[in-house]
Amino acid sequence: MNIERKKYAELLKWKASSDKSKAILIKGARRVGKSYLAETFAKKEYKTHIIIDFSSPRPGTLKIFREYGNKELLNEFFNQLSVLYGVTLYPGKSLFVFDEVQKYPQARELIKHLVADGRYDYIETGSLISIKKNVKNIIIPSEEQEMELLPLDFEEFLNALSDETTIPFLQDRYDKRKPLGNLLKPVMDKLRTYMIVGGMPKSVVEYAETGNIGRVEETKQNIIKLYREDIAKYAENYVSEAMAIFQNIPSQLAHHDKKIKFSSLHENGRFSSYRDALFWIEESMVGNICYGMDSPAEFGDFALQSNKLKCYMGDTGLLITLASEKHYYKSEMYKSFMLGKLAVNQGMITENLIAQMLRAKGYALRFYEKRIVEDDKVHKYELDFLISNDKKIIPIEVKSGYSNHHPSIDYFRKKYGQKTEKGILLTKGDLRETDDYLVLPLPMALFL
Repeated sequence: MNIERKKYAELLKWKASSDKSKAILIKGARRVGKSYLAETFAKKEYKTHIIIDFSSPRPGTLKIFREYGNKELLNEFFNQLSVLYGVTLYPGKSLFVFDEVQKYPQARELIKHLVADGRYDYIETGSLISIKKNVKNIIIPSEEQEMELLPLDFEEFLNALSDETTIPFLQDRYDKRKPLGNLLKPVMDKLRTYMIVGGMPKSVVEYAETGNIGRVEETKQNIIKLYREDIAKYAENYVSEAMAIFQNIPSQLAHHDKKIKFSSLHENGRFSSYRDALFWIEESMVGNICYGMDSPAEFGDFALQSNKLKCYMGDTGLLITLASEKHYYKSEMYKSFMLGKLAVNQGMITENLIAQMLRAKGYALRFYEKRIVEDDKVHKYELDFLISNDKKIIPIEVKSGYSNHHPSIDYFRKKYGQKTEKGILLTKGDLRETDDYLVLPLPMALFL
């Protein structure tokens, strides 16, 4: 089964560049499809290619890198690899893929000289690229162009299921600001399926080929297991802290405000104790960290606020699996969600989905909250997300149900009116628009 990724177009643009002075580094979480994308691109776009998998290199590969991997011996370096892999190399028409390059950082350091040589093209793939042990004692090449690969978005998911009509229809309705009418329910059913299956390629393939949700859950559980093993292996001196954050993502998001409560992770928990662990979660791309802010004036130059952090799962399907584990069939949350009750657990799954969709669009994740006292009463205003269109800020509230109650948007726009665009409410309901806000069905977050 072929899964088409939008990032393929970015690779084509890189290949067609007249000044290809950089290798391209595809980074992403484990099992997100980096190797598949690189191999597919190599087979389709080049006359010949050599894929070197550093997680299990062909015997003799590392010896060639050690003995000939320097700028003075590149002719012999290429000749040796050509013979070892049985591939004829053609200048300008051959590609090297350094797969799982974090396993052999010296190959990454060599990129500087390989790119300068100019004979061939180079794609690197890797996870945990910036973790200390993966960059220790090497010089990071400036000749790398980084590209993030995330889980399949809703459009890629539907395309994998041979549905090429839903997204164009949604785009047309969004552009014309027209409601979906009777088609809202079937579209929301497709979105719910996407949220359950998730966007990890193996899960999507399993669902597309079998339609068996039990098999899909087994696939996702194996990915969760792999993430736990990675934490134990790579999180160095903060394994317990990183594991605590990871394991508690569902319970933290189940809170009303969904912020990380460090004291709930450990009796004496403080942000300072979890700083490195949070970096690991973010760098591994297992989770998406969302930072709080008090004022839109800080949007362009945001300072980390240790008491205002949320951690979303990188893939919503994996969040559902992490929350219900192996006994998903007994989980009330899972059963409720399967029956279409998106409001379960105060909308944590819905909000995670929107975080994932915004992250896929390239937005930095930010949220807003403010407490004020008026007439001896404490009022708390919360916006789930703030995004910027380079001119103004767009306040966003996520509603897992049909609620049109939006005091936080009203407060924010009243306070920062000149700096803000029309507020957006993402709900289960249909599209409608007023002078002050735009109500959108949840899947239309794809177009923000």
